[in-house]
Amino acid sequence: MNIRYILSHGWYTGIVSIRSTYYYIIANLCLPLSLLFIVGVLSQGRLLPYALAGGIISMMAMNSIQSAGELTQFRLDSMHQDLIIATKTGPLDYMFGEMLGSLGWSIPSVLLYIALDTYYHLLTPYNLGMTIIVCLLVTVATLSLTFSLFSFVKYVRKSWALSTILSTLMTVITPVFYPYPYIPKSLLIALTFLPVTPAAVLEQGLFKLAPMSWYMLLVLLVETVVYLFIARYIAKWRES
Repeated sequence: MNIRYILSHGWYTGIVSIRSTYYYIIANLCLPLSLLFIVGVLSQGRLLPYALAGGIISMMAMNSIQSAGELTQFRLDSMHQDLIIATKTGPLDYMFGEMLGSLGWSIPSVLLYIALDTYYHLLTPYNLGMTIIVCLLVTVATLSLTFSLFSFVKYVRKSWALSTILSTLMTVITPVFYPYPYIPKSLLIALTFLPVTPAAVLEQGLFKLAPMSWYMLLVLLVETVVYLFIARYIAKWRES
């Protein structure tokens, strides 16, 4: 693993990009905060704790998915990926560098949600520590899935539509902003293949908002390993 490259890539796609396009942080918060507002108003505050608990997960997943546009542009337009391939850097180094940049973009929104969770007396040192672990697993799994899927996209414009669809699946349909017992078990099982679902179930259990399902941690771990394997051995790394 090329740590130097990972740090450099993360600095370039994270800190440097934030400095030049900082207003994207506000745009980044629009959907999760809008959903938070709608859930709070429509449920008269009853479901607000669920939305606050799942908000951090949704931000991590969204930032990972939004990396799709950058990954596709690097591969097809600027040929940045070809340059990296020529240095004999591996796909996982490249992906982890992108993940580090994604984490940089996530910091402002994560801090905001931590402040809100603290204000509403939902956060404890224990569930904060577990949330960090869950968020890291979600980031790795989601970015691995994104990297793999979008390595086969042939046009940059297609990445915009596909990333929007994937974001909707990950952050709206999955039980991130509402209690997971609300949906039928068969649908929950189907949605479990998206890493956000087991993470949301875990978060609701950690925040004592729903029954705890520790087996979902195993599911999330297995998915992370599987999607990493796909990103390493199945995703399209070279064009020829």
